[in-house]
Amino acid sequence: MDVVYLIKNSQYNEELIYSLRSLVNLPHDRVFLIGGCPCEIDGAKVQAVRLNQTGDKFKNTQNNLKFACEYVGISEDFILMNDDFFILKPIKDPVKELNLCRGTILNVLTELRKRHGQDSPYMSSMAQTMVYLQDLGYKEPLSYELHTPMVINKNKFLSVFSAPYIKSIRPGHQRSLYGNMFLKDSEKIDDVKFYRDFVFNPGSDKFLSTEDNSWPIVKYKLEKLFPSKSEYEI
Repeated sequence: MDVVYLIKNSQYNEELIYSLRSLVNLPHDRVFLIGGCPCEIDGAKVQAVRLNQTGDKFKNTQNNLKFACEYVGISEDFILMNDDFFILKPIKDPVKELNLCRGTILNVLTELRKRHGQDSPYMSSMAQTMVYLQDLGYKEPLSYELHTPMVINKNKFLSVFSAPYIKSIRPGHQRSLYGNMFLKDSEKIDDVKFYRDFVFNPGSDKFLSTEDNSWPIVKYKLEKLFPSKSEYEI
């Protein structure tokens, strides 16, 4: 399977460097960068597609993902990555080991409301996603909004984009729509994003993600795990 990164079009992307290094732990074929190609990445070793990105990050990500699903050169099943996803231990069976969820959307919303105190636009669209899935017959829809890689099928994911619902709300929850509709027996884990305040940092020995404020701490860990350049770096 190919690996597909959805990234912004920037000159430099330090997180992507270490994410690509962590692919040593993931069996894969080609690597696609949808959105851009930072200067420190060898354009001869990756398949890079630069796209105009004029919306907010959620809309840009949605457009990049739709482009990837329509792109004939990418394998029918591919591994979806973000530049801030890091794989810390070897994955033997991606289809099985990357079939992960976060528990019910209701429980995730409850957790986020405790953390933030009020709904953000992202949380509001998550609630709308839950209601939409319940209307489709999923009594307790699951959240697949994890900062971990995910195996997706292009044609199945395109059917998610064709739903009128997608056009009516803020983008950002396609993973949950896809997971509820097409995945079974998903393993529940806590999200793996590392926050600088240390309050909401569940432990995971297999995956890690970061935010801007916590990047220096995460980078220090990754430098020890992946000290050598990957084949994709200049």
